[in-house]
Amino acid sequence: MEKKSIIILLMIMIIFGFNVYYSYGEEVRQYEKYKAVITDIKERIENRSRIYTIEARFIDGPYENKTIDFNHLPIEGTSSDVSLRKEMTIIVSVQLLDDRIDSVSLYDVERRGVLKVLAVIFISLLIIFGGFKGIRAAVSLTLTLILILFCLVPLILKGFNPLLASILTASLAILINFILIGGFSRKSFCAIISTIGGTVIAGLFAYHFGNLMALTGVSEDTIQTFISYSNIKIDYRGLLFSGIIIGAIGAIMDVSMSIISFIFEMKDKYPTTTPQSLFKSGLNVGKDMMATMANTLILAYAGASLPIFLLFTTMEVSFIDAINLEFISEEILRSLCGSIGLISTIPLSSFIASIKAR
Repeated sequence: MEKKSIIILLMIMIIFGFNVYYSYGEEVRQYEKYKAVITDIKERIENRSRIYTIEARFIDGPYENKTIDFNHLPIEGTSSDVSLRKEMTIIVSVQLLDDRIDSVSLYDVERRGVLKVLAVIFISLLIIFGGFKGIRAAVSLTLTLILILFCLVPLILKGFNPLLASILTASLAILINFILIGGFSRKSFCAIISTIGGTVIAGLFAYHFGNLMALTGVSEDTIQTFISYSNIKIDYRGLLFSGIIIGAIGAIMDVSMSIISFIFEMKDKYPTTTPQSLFKSGLNVGKDMMATMANTLILAYAGASLPIFLLFTTMEVSFIDAINLEFISEEILRSLCGSIGLISTIPLSSFIASIKAR
């Protein structure tokens, strides 16, 4: 009995000792990100590889004004191969070991400051050349972004049909934009109806022809990343159609308001002009705008796809084979359906404005 008691007691002591060891002896590692300014940077070559030795000073967080040194090995062809210089603001990843800095590495370049400057320049130009209307345009743009972030995105994440959610969001954005820019007027009413009509047409064409081509909506790298890191189930094909609608709104609004403003101006200067003449005049203005605005949409998507064109050229992939690839077909669908919505807006705007203009 005494031997058994001693063995049990020893086992209890060993287990207790292990618990104490792992409770107090285990290393606690944490990773935090802080902003820092490069105070000195040196470059050297080791084994045919560039290595930067960076001295940086923290400018936020608990280590503010503290200076640290670390090495950065840029890998050619990756996002780590950035051009670094003195006084550049960077983001560093700090590994903490028991609340002490154990190691530091470059996480990314701080770009938000530059983006703020660019945004200020944009808003300033809007106000300088647009006056009060420029201010209203900036407000309407901000509200549109808020609608996308806090209305469209949550609806899609909750499982709502992305196509319907985008049409709803686009309609609200169009309503807010035209009321802010033109106020409650006949002109704004005509612009709202014709723009919503053109946007819905673009969405319906995207939906129909996207289904005919059996597009899955998961060919883009961002979607693949979302699928890998999220358990949320959404309609990816619907998300593709939703993006086409949101991407076409701006150009459709521009065409619609330009034609309607022209027709209302004509009616104001020449009150005896018949609705038929106003309609024809609107179509003529629309024809002049049609080519340039369609080019705007198509070239915007083509510009974003330029690296893909380079890839296919170097791989010697034929044009016929390239356009059959899903992610290329998606870009073509975006361009053509957006342009179809834009073109459909021309007669729609001309017709509504010719009837309502007084």
